[in-house]
Amino acid sequence: MQQANPVMAAYAPPFKIIVKYFAAAVIDFVILNFLLLINYEDISGFYFQPKILAITHMLTLGWISMTIFGAMFQLVPVVLEVKLFSEKLAEIQFWIFLLGMIGLTTGFWNFNTGLHLNASAVLLNIAILIFAVNMAGTFIHVKKWNITGWYLIAALIYLIITAVAGLLLTYNLWHPYISINHLQYLKLHAEVAVIGWVTMVVMGVSYKLIPMFTLSHGYSMSSGKWAFWLVNIGLVGINTFFHFENSITPILVSTLFIAAGIACFLFQVYLIYKNRLRKKRDIGIKYSVFSFYMLGFVTLFGSVFSFTDLSRIPNVYLIFGYLVLYGYLSMLIVGQMYKIVPFLTWYHKYSSKVGLEPVPMLKDMFNEKYALTGYYLMAAAIIATTASFIFNSQVALLFSFGLMFLGSLIFTFNMAVIFRK
Repeated sequence: MQQANPVMAAYAPPFKIIVKYFAAAVIDFVILNFLLLINYEDISGFYFQPKILAITHMLTLGWISMTIFGAMFQLVPVVLEVKLFSEKLAEIQFWIFLLGMIGLTTGFWNFNTGLHLNASAVLLNIAILIFAVNMAGTFIHVKKWNITGWYLIAALIYLIITAVAGLLLTYNLWHPYISINHLQYLKLHAEVAVIGWVTMVVMGVSYKLIPMFTLSHGYSMSSGKWAFWLVNIGLVGINTFFHFENSITPILVSTLFIAAGIACFLFQVYLIYKNRLRKKRDIGIKYSVFSFYMLGFVTLFGSVFSFTDLSRIPNVYLIFGYLVLYGYLSMLIVGQMYKIVPFLTWYHKYSSKVGLEPVPMLKDMFNEKYALTGYYLMAAAIIATTASFIFNSQVALLFSFGLMFLGSLIFTFNMAVIFRK
């Protein structure tokens, strides 16, 4: 039997706000996998191509960022024990961000680099400004800070930087004004987005969610603190030295700081997992463990990439990007959704009925056998897609994208079952 959480009851916002973001993210995920499947012939070669740019932004904005927004609206008030500043702003942000994401995706797809693309980028910046105001208004009322809070503040700063940089880059496609190579700024934009915005959220939230889901106790958090400072020093270094000539060495050193920080984070996750009381790996943990292994691999891959010319490997940029966005981030999000969404749905639907009438267990909220099948399909798809890029086989790529699409359908079905409850 589950018990109602008094902290959630006191601080959590209405579930209808969170579920809107999660539902949009899930729908986006299955649509983008369908687009990859039917456009597999166009997913090869250099990454700066209209359809690849469109799908990448659909993935990072519609799937990853929508999920993070929904999670933060739920977790920030509960973890930091403070009311969300404005539920109305969260509602307004959703529609503006959704419209901007759709506009930016279609703009890249048709490579309409004029008013369409730039207006969409402006909408996204407005939505992110609203989110920043909402989070800042929430943060100022926090009385007891913890390490998760510091990670989320840093992530918010990097999100604003990412959004402004994206707007400037879209304007540069319309009216070129940047003297340095556009693609160099695009790489920097991607690094700040993935490491500064997304991974800082992942790190901070993991320190709360993993212990909660695995019942972990009695471990030191020093590695998590080291991870925070190392990653931030590295990001600030890269963003600073990038603008100077002959700055290859300090940029490489900054890259090593980031890699060391991620290594500290993974060691912290290991310590938490090692001290768990709940030994059985449920489906959410299986996805998450796969993701953390992949994070270690892509960190090593990216570090080697920084010091060595790997351009002779076919589709090397696509391989790296796919492993980051699918192997690391998408697998982690799917795993955490299998933990968070059933719990939130159960809490808002059944917690008040505990002891008064029969209520379902969390494991009854979705079909775990289907979820396990989806796990194997997605894991196989990630491995097969990587091999398809290496051997430059379109037939194999079609098969690989098909596996991921089937996995996303199973995931979407399970989420729909949970939402219907």
